[in-house]
Amino acid sequence: AQVVAAARRGDLGAFETIVRTYQRDVWRLAFHLVHNESLADDITQDAFIRVFRFLSRYRGDSRFSTWLFSIARNCARDELRRSFRRNRTADRVTSEIRDPPTDETVRVEVRDALAGLPLELREPVVLIDMLGMSYAEVSTTLRLPEGTVKSRVHRARAALADLLLPDREESSDEV
Repeated sequence: AQVVAAARRGDLGAFETIVRTYQRDVWRLAFHLVHNESLADDITQDAFIRVFRFLSRYRGDSRFSTWLFSIARNCARDELRRSFRRNRTADRVTSEIRDPPTDETVRVEVRDALAGLPLELREPVVLIDMLGMSYAEVSTTLRLPEGTVKSRVHRARAALADLLLPDREESSDEV
C-alpha cells in the first residue's frame, strides 16, 4: 500500500518496484491469453503504461493486484480484437494449428491444452490456477458473478482433464 501510494505521488522508484513485483505474473497472464511471447511482451508493456497513466484512478476498493490484472486482461483482450480484425478470423487463438505431439514436457502439453479452451474458460482458470488469485478477485477482475467464475473454472478443469488425460476412467461420475 505504501509503495502504491508513493507511486501515485509520482515516485518513479516506487513505480519501478511495482513493475518488478508484478511484471512476471502480468506477462504470464498475457501469454496464456494470447499464446504468443512477443505479444505477451507488448501487452505487459502496454499494461504497465496504462497503470502509470491511470494510477490516480486506483481507488483501493480492491487489491492493487486485482486492479492491475484487470488492466492487463483488458490489454490482452484489446490485442486479441486487433488480431482478429487483422486476420479476418473469428477465433484465431483457439483454432491455430498445433504441432503434432512430440516428447515435449508436461508444461508444453498444458499450454497447448489451455490454448484449446475458449477464452471465457481460459481466463478464470489461468488467474486462479496459475496466478493464485481467489475466486472473489477473479470475479472482480472479470466483472462476473463469483458463481459464474466457479462454474467456468470447473468446466475449464474438466475440459483440460479430457484433453490431457484422454484415457481417464469416467468412474468418478458413476453413482
